[in-house]
Amino acid sequence: MDARKLTNAAMMTAMAVVITLVGVYVPLLFLLFFLIPAPIAITCVRSSESYAVAASFAVFIVNVIFTDIITAFISLFFALQGFLIGYLILKKRKASEIVIDTSVVSVFSIIVIFYFIKIAFNINVIDQFFKIFDMSTKQVLSIYKGHPDISSIKSTLMALEQMVKMSLPASIIITVVSIILINYIVIAKVLKTQRVSIDTLPTFENWRMPYITGWIFIGALIYQYFLEKPEIITTNIIILLSLGFTLGGMSVVKYYLTHKLNVKPLLCNLILVFLFIFPLTSWLLTILGIADTSMNLRKYML
Repeated sequence: MDARKLTNAAMMTAMAVVITLVGVYVPLLFLLFFLIPAPIAITCVRSSESYAVAASFAVFIVNVIFTDIITAFISLFFALQGFLIGYLILKKRKASEIVIDTSVVSVFSIIVIFYFIKIAFNINVIDQFFKIFDMSTKQVLSIYKGHPDISSIKSTLMALEQMVKMSLPASIIITVVSIILINYIVIAKVLKTQRVSIDTLPTFENWRMPYITGWIFIGALIYQYFLEKPEIITTNIIILLSLGFTLGGMSVVKYYLTHKLNVKPLLCNLILVFLFIFPLTSWLLTILGIADTSMNLRKYML
């Protein structure tokens, strides 16, 4: 038994446990819970796959003892997600492939977990989510009862509720990909300090959507236009690609601000947030992102 590998695995396991418990019991730091994959992946890379599996189940057992069974299974899901990232790193896969493969497996796993819960416990997780959302909507309406514009408020809330229901698949995918991206960036930075070199993601100003996605987006918009009412699959495709193109447009703007105008990083990020928040500029960023898929606008800024 390698003492160095054992020590590293023990430290990373302890870190994963601390991250889990702090995320559960400290409301302001609940986002730490989503960083569980990072120490597990580092354990896999620096120690071995077997240590990473042991660390994952250690996190699960600690959560069973100190939290509840549902939280424990969620923590195990994130831990195994980290194991997959670490395993793919050991296989020398490209960063983009690791993010995509882990995202696909994670989304598929969520579907399987929801199906298992429905079969084993007769609980439809999606229906439960919508019931909670319906209750929240009714509570808001009860607060505004008697308000002169109650009908307008009600129609707005109903439209919002319908939009949330339609866009739930896209929301799950966006959340999963975001968590994996953040964890991979953390993993890469930590391993770099330990002199372990792995493939890194391209810097944000060099992000581009694949060429084919532009045509898929245009086709989905045309198809949606001729439908009598929005279709869930097409709607979610449009939402996902719209976000991707908007980020692509922001990437182009950041490249221009950084390389042509030499704008400081903090000011550059503030400008990007400003452009993203406002509907008109956000729409223009989407158009810019679509154009960038075929033209690679950065070539014209050199």
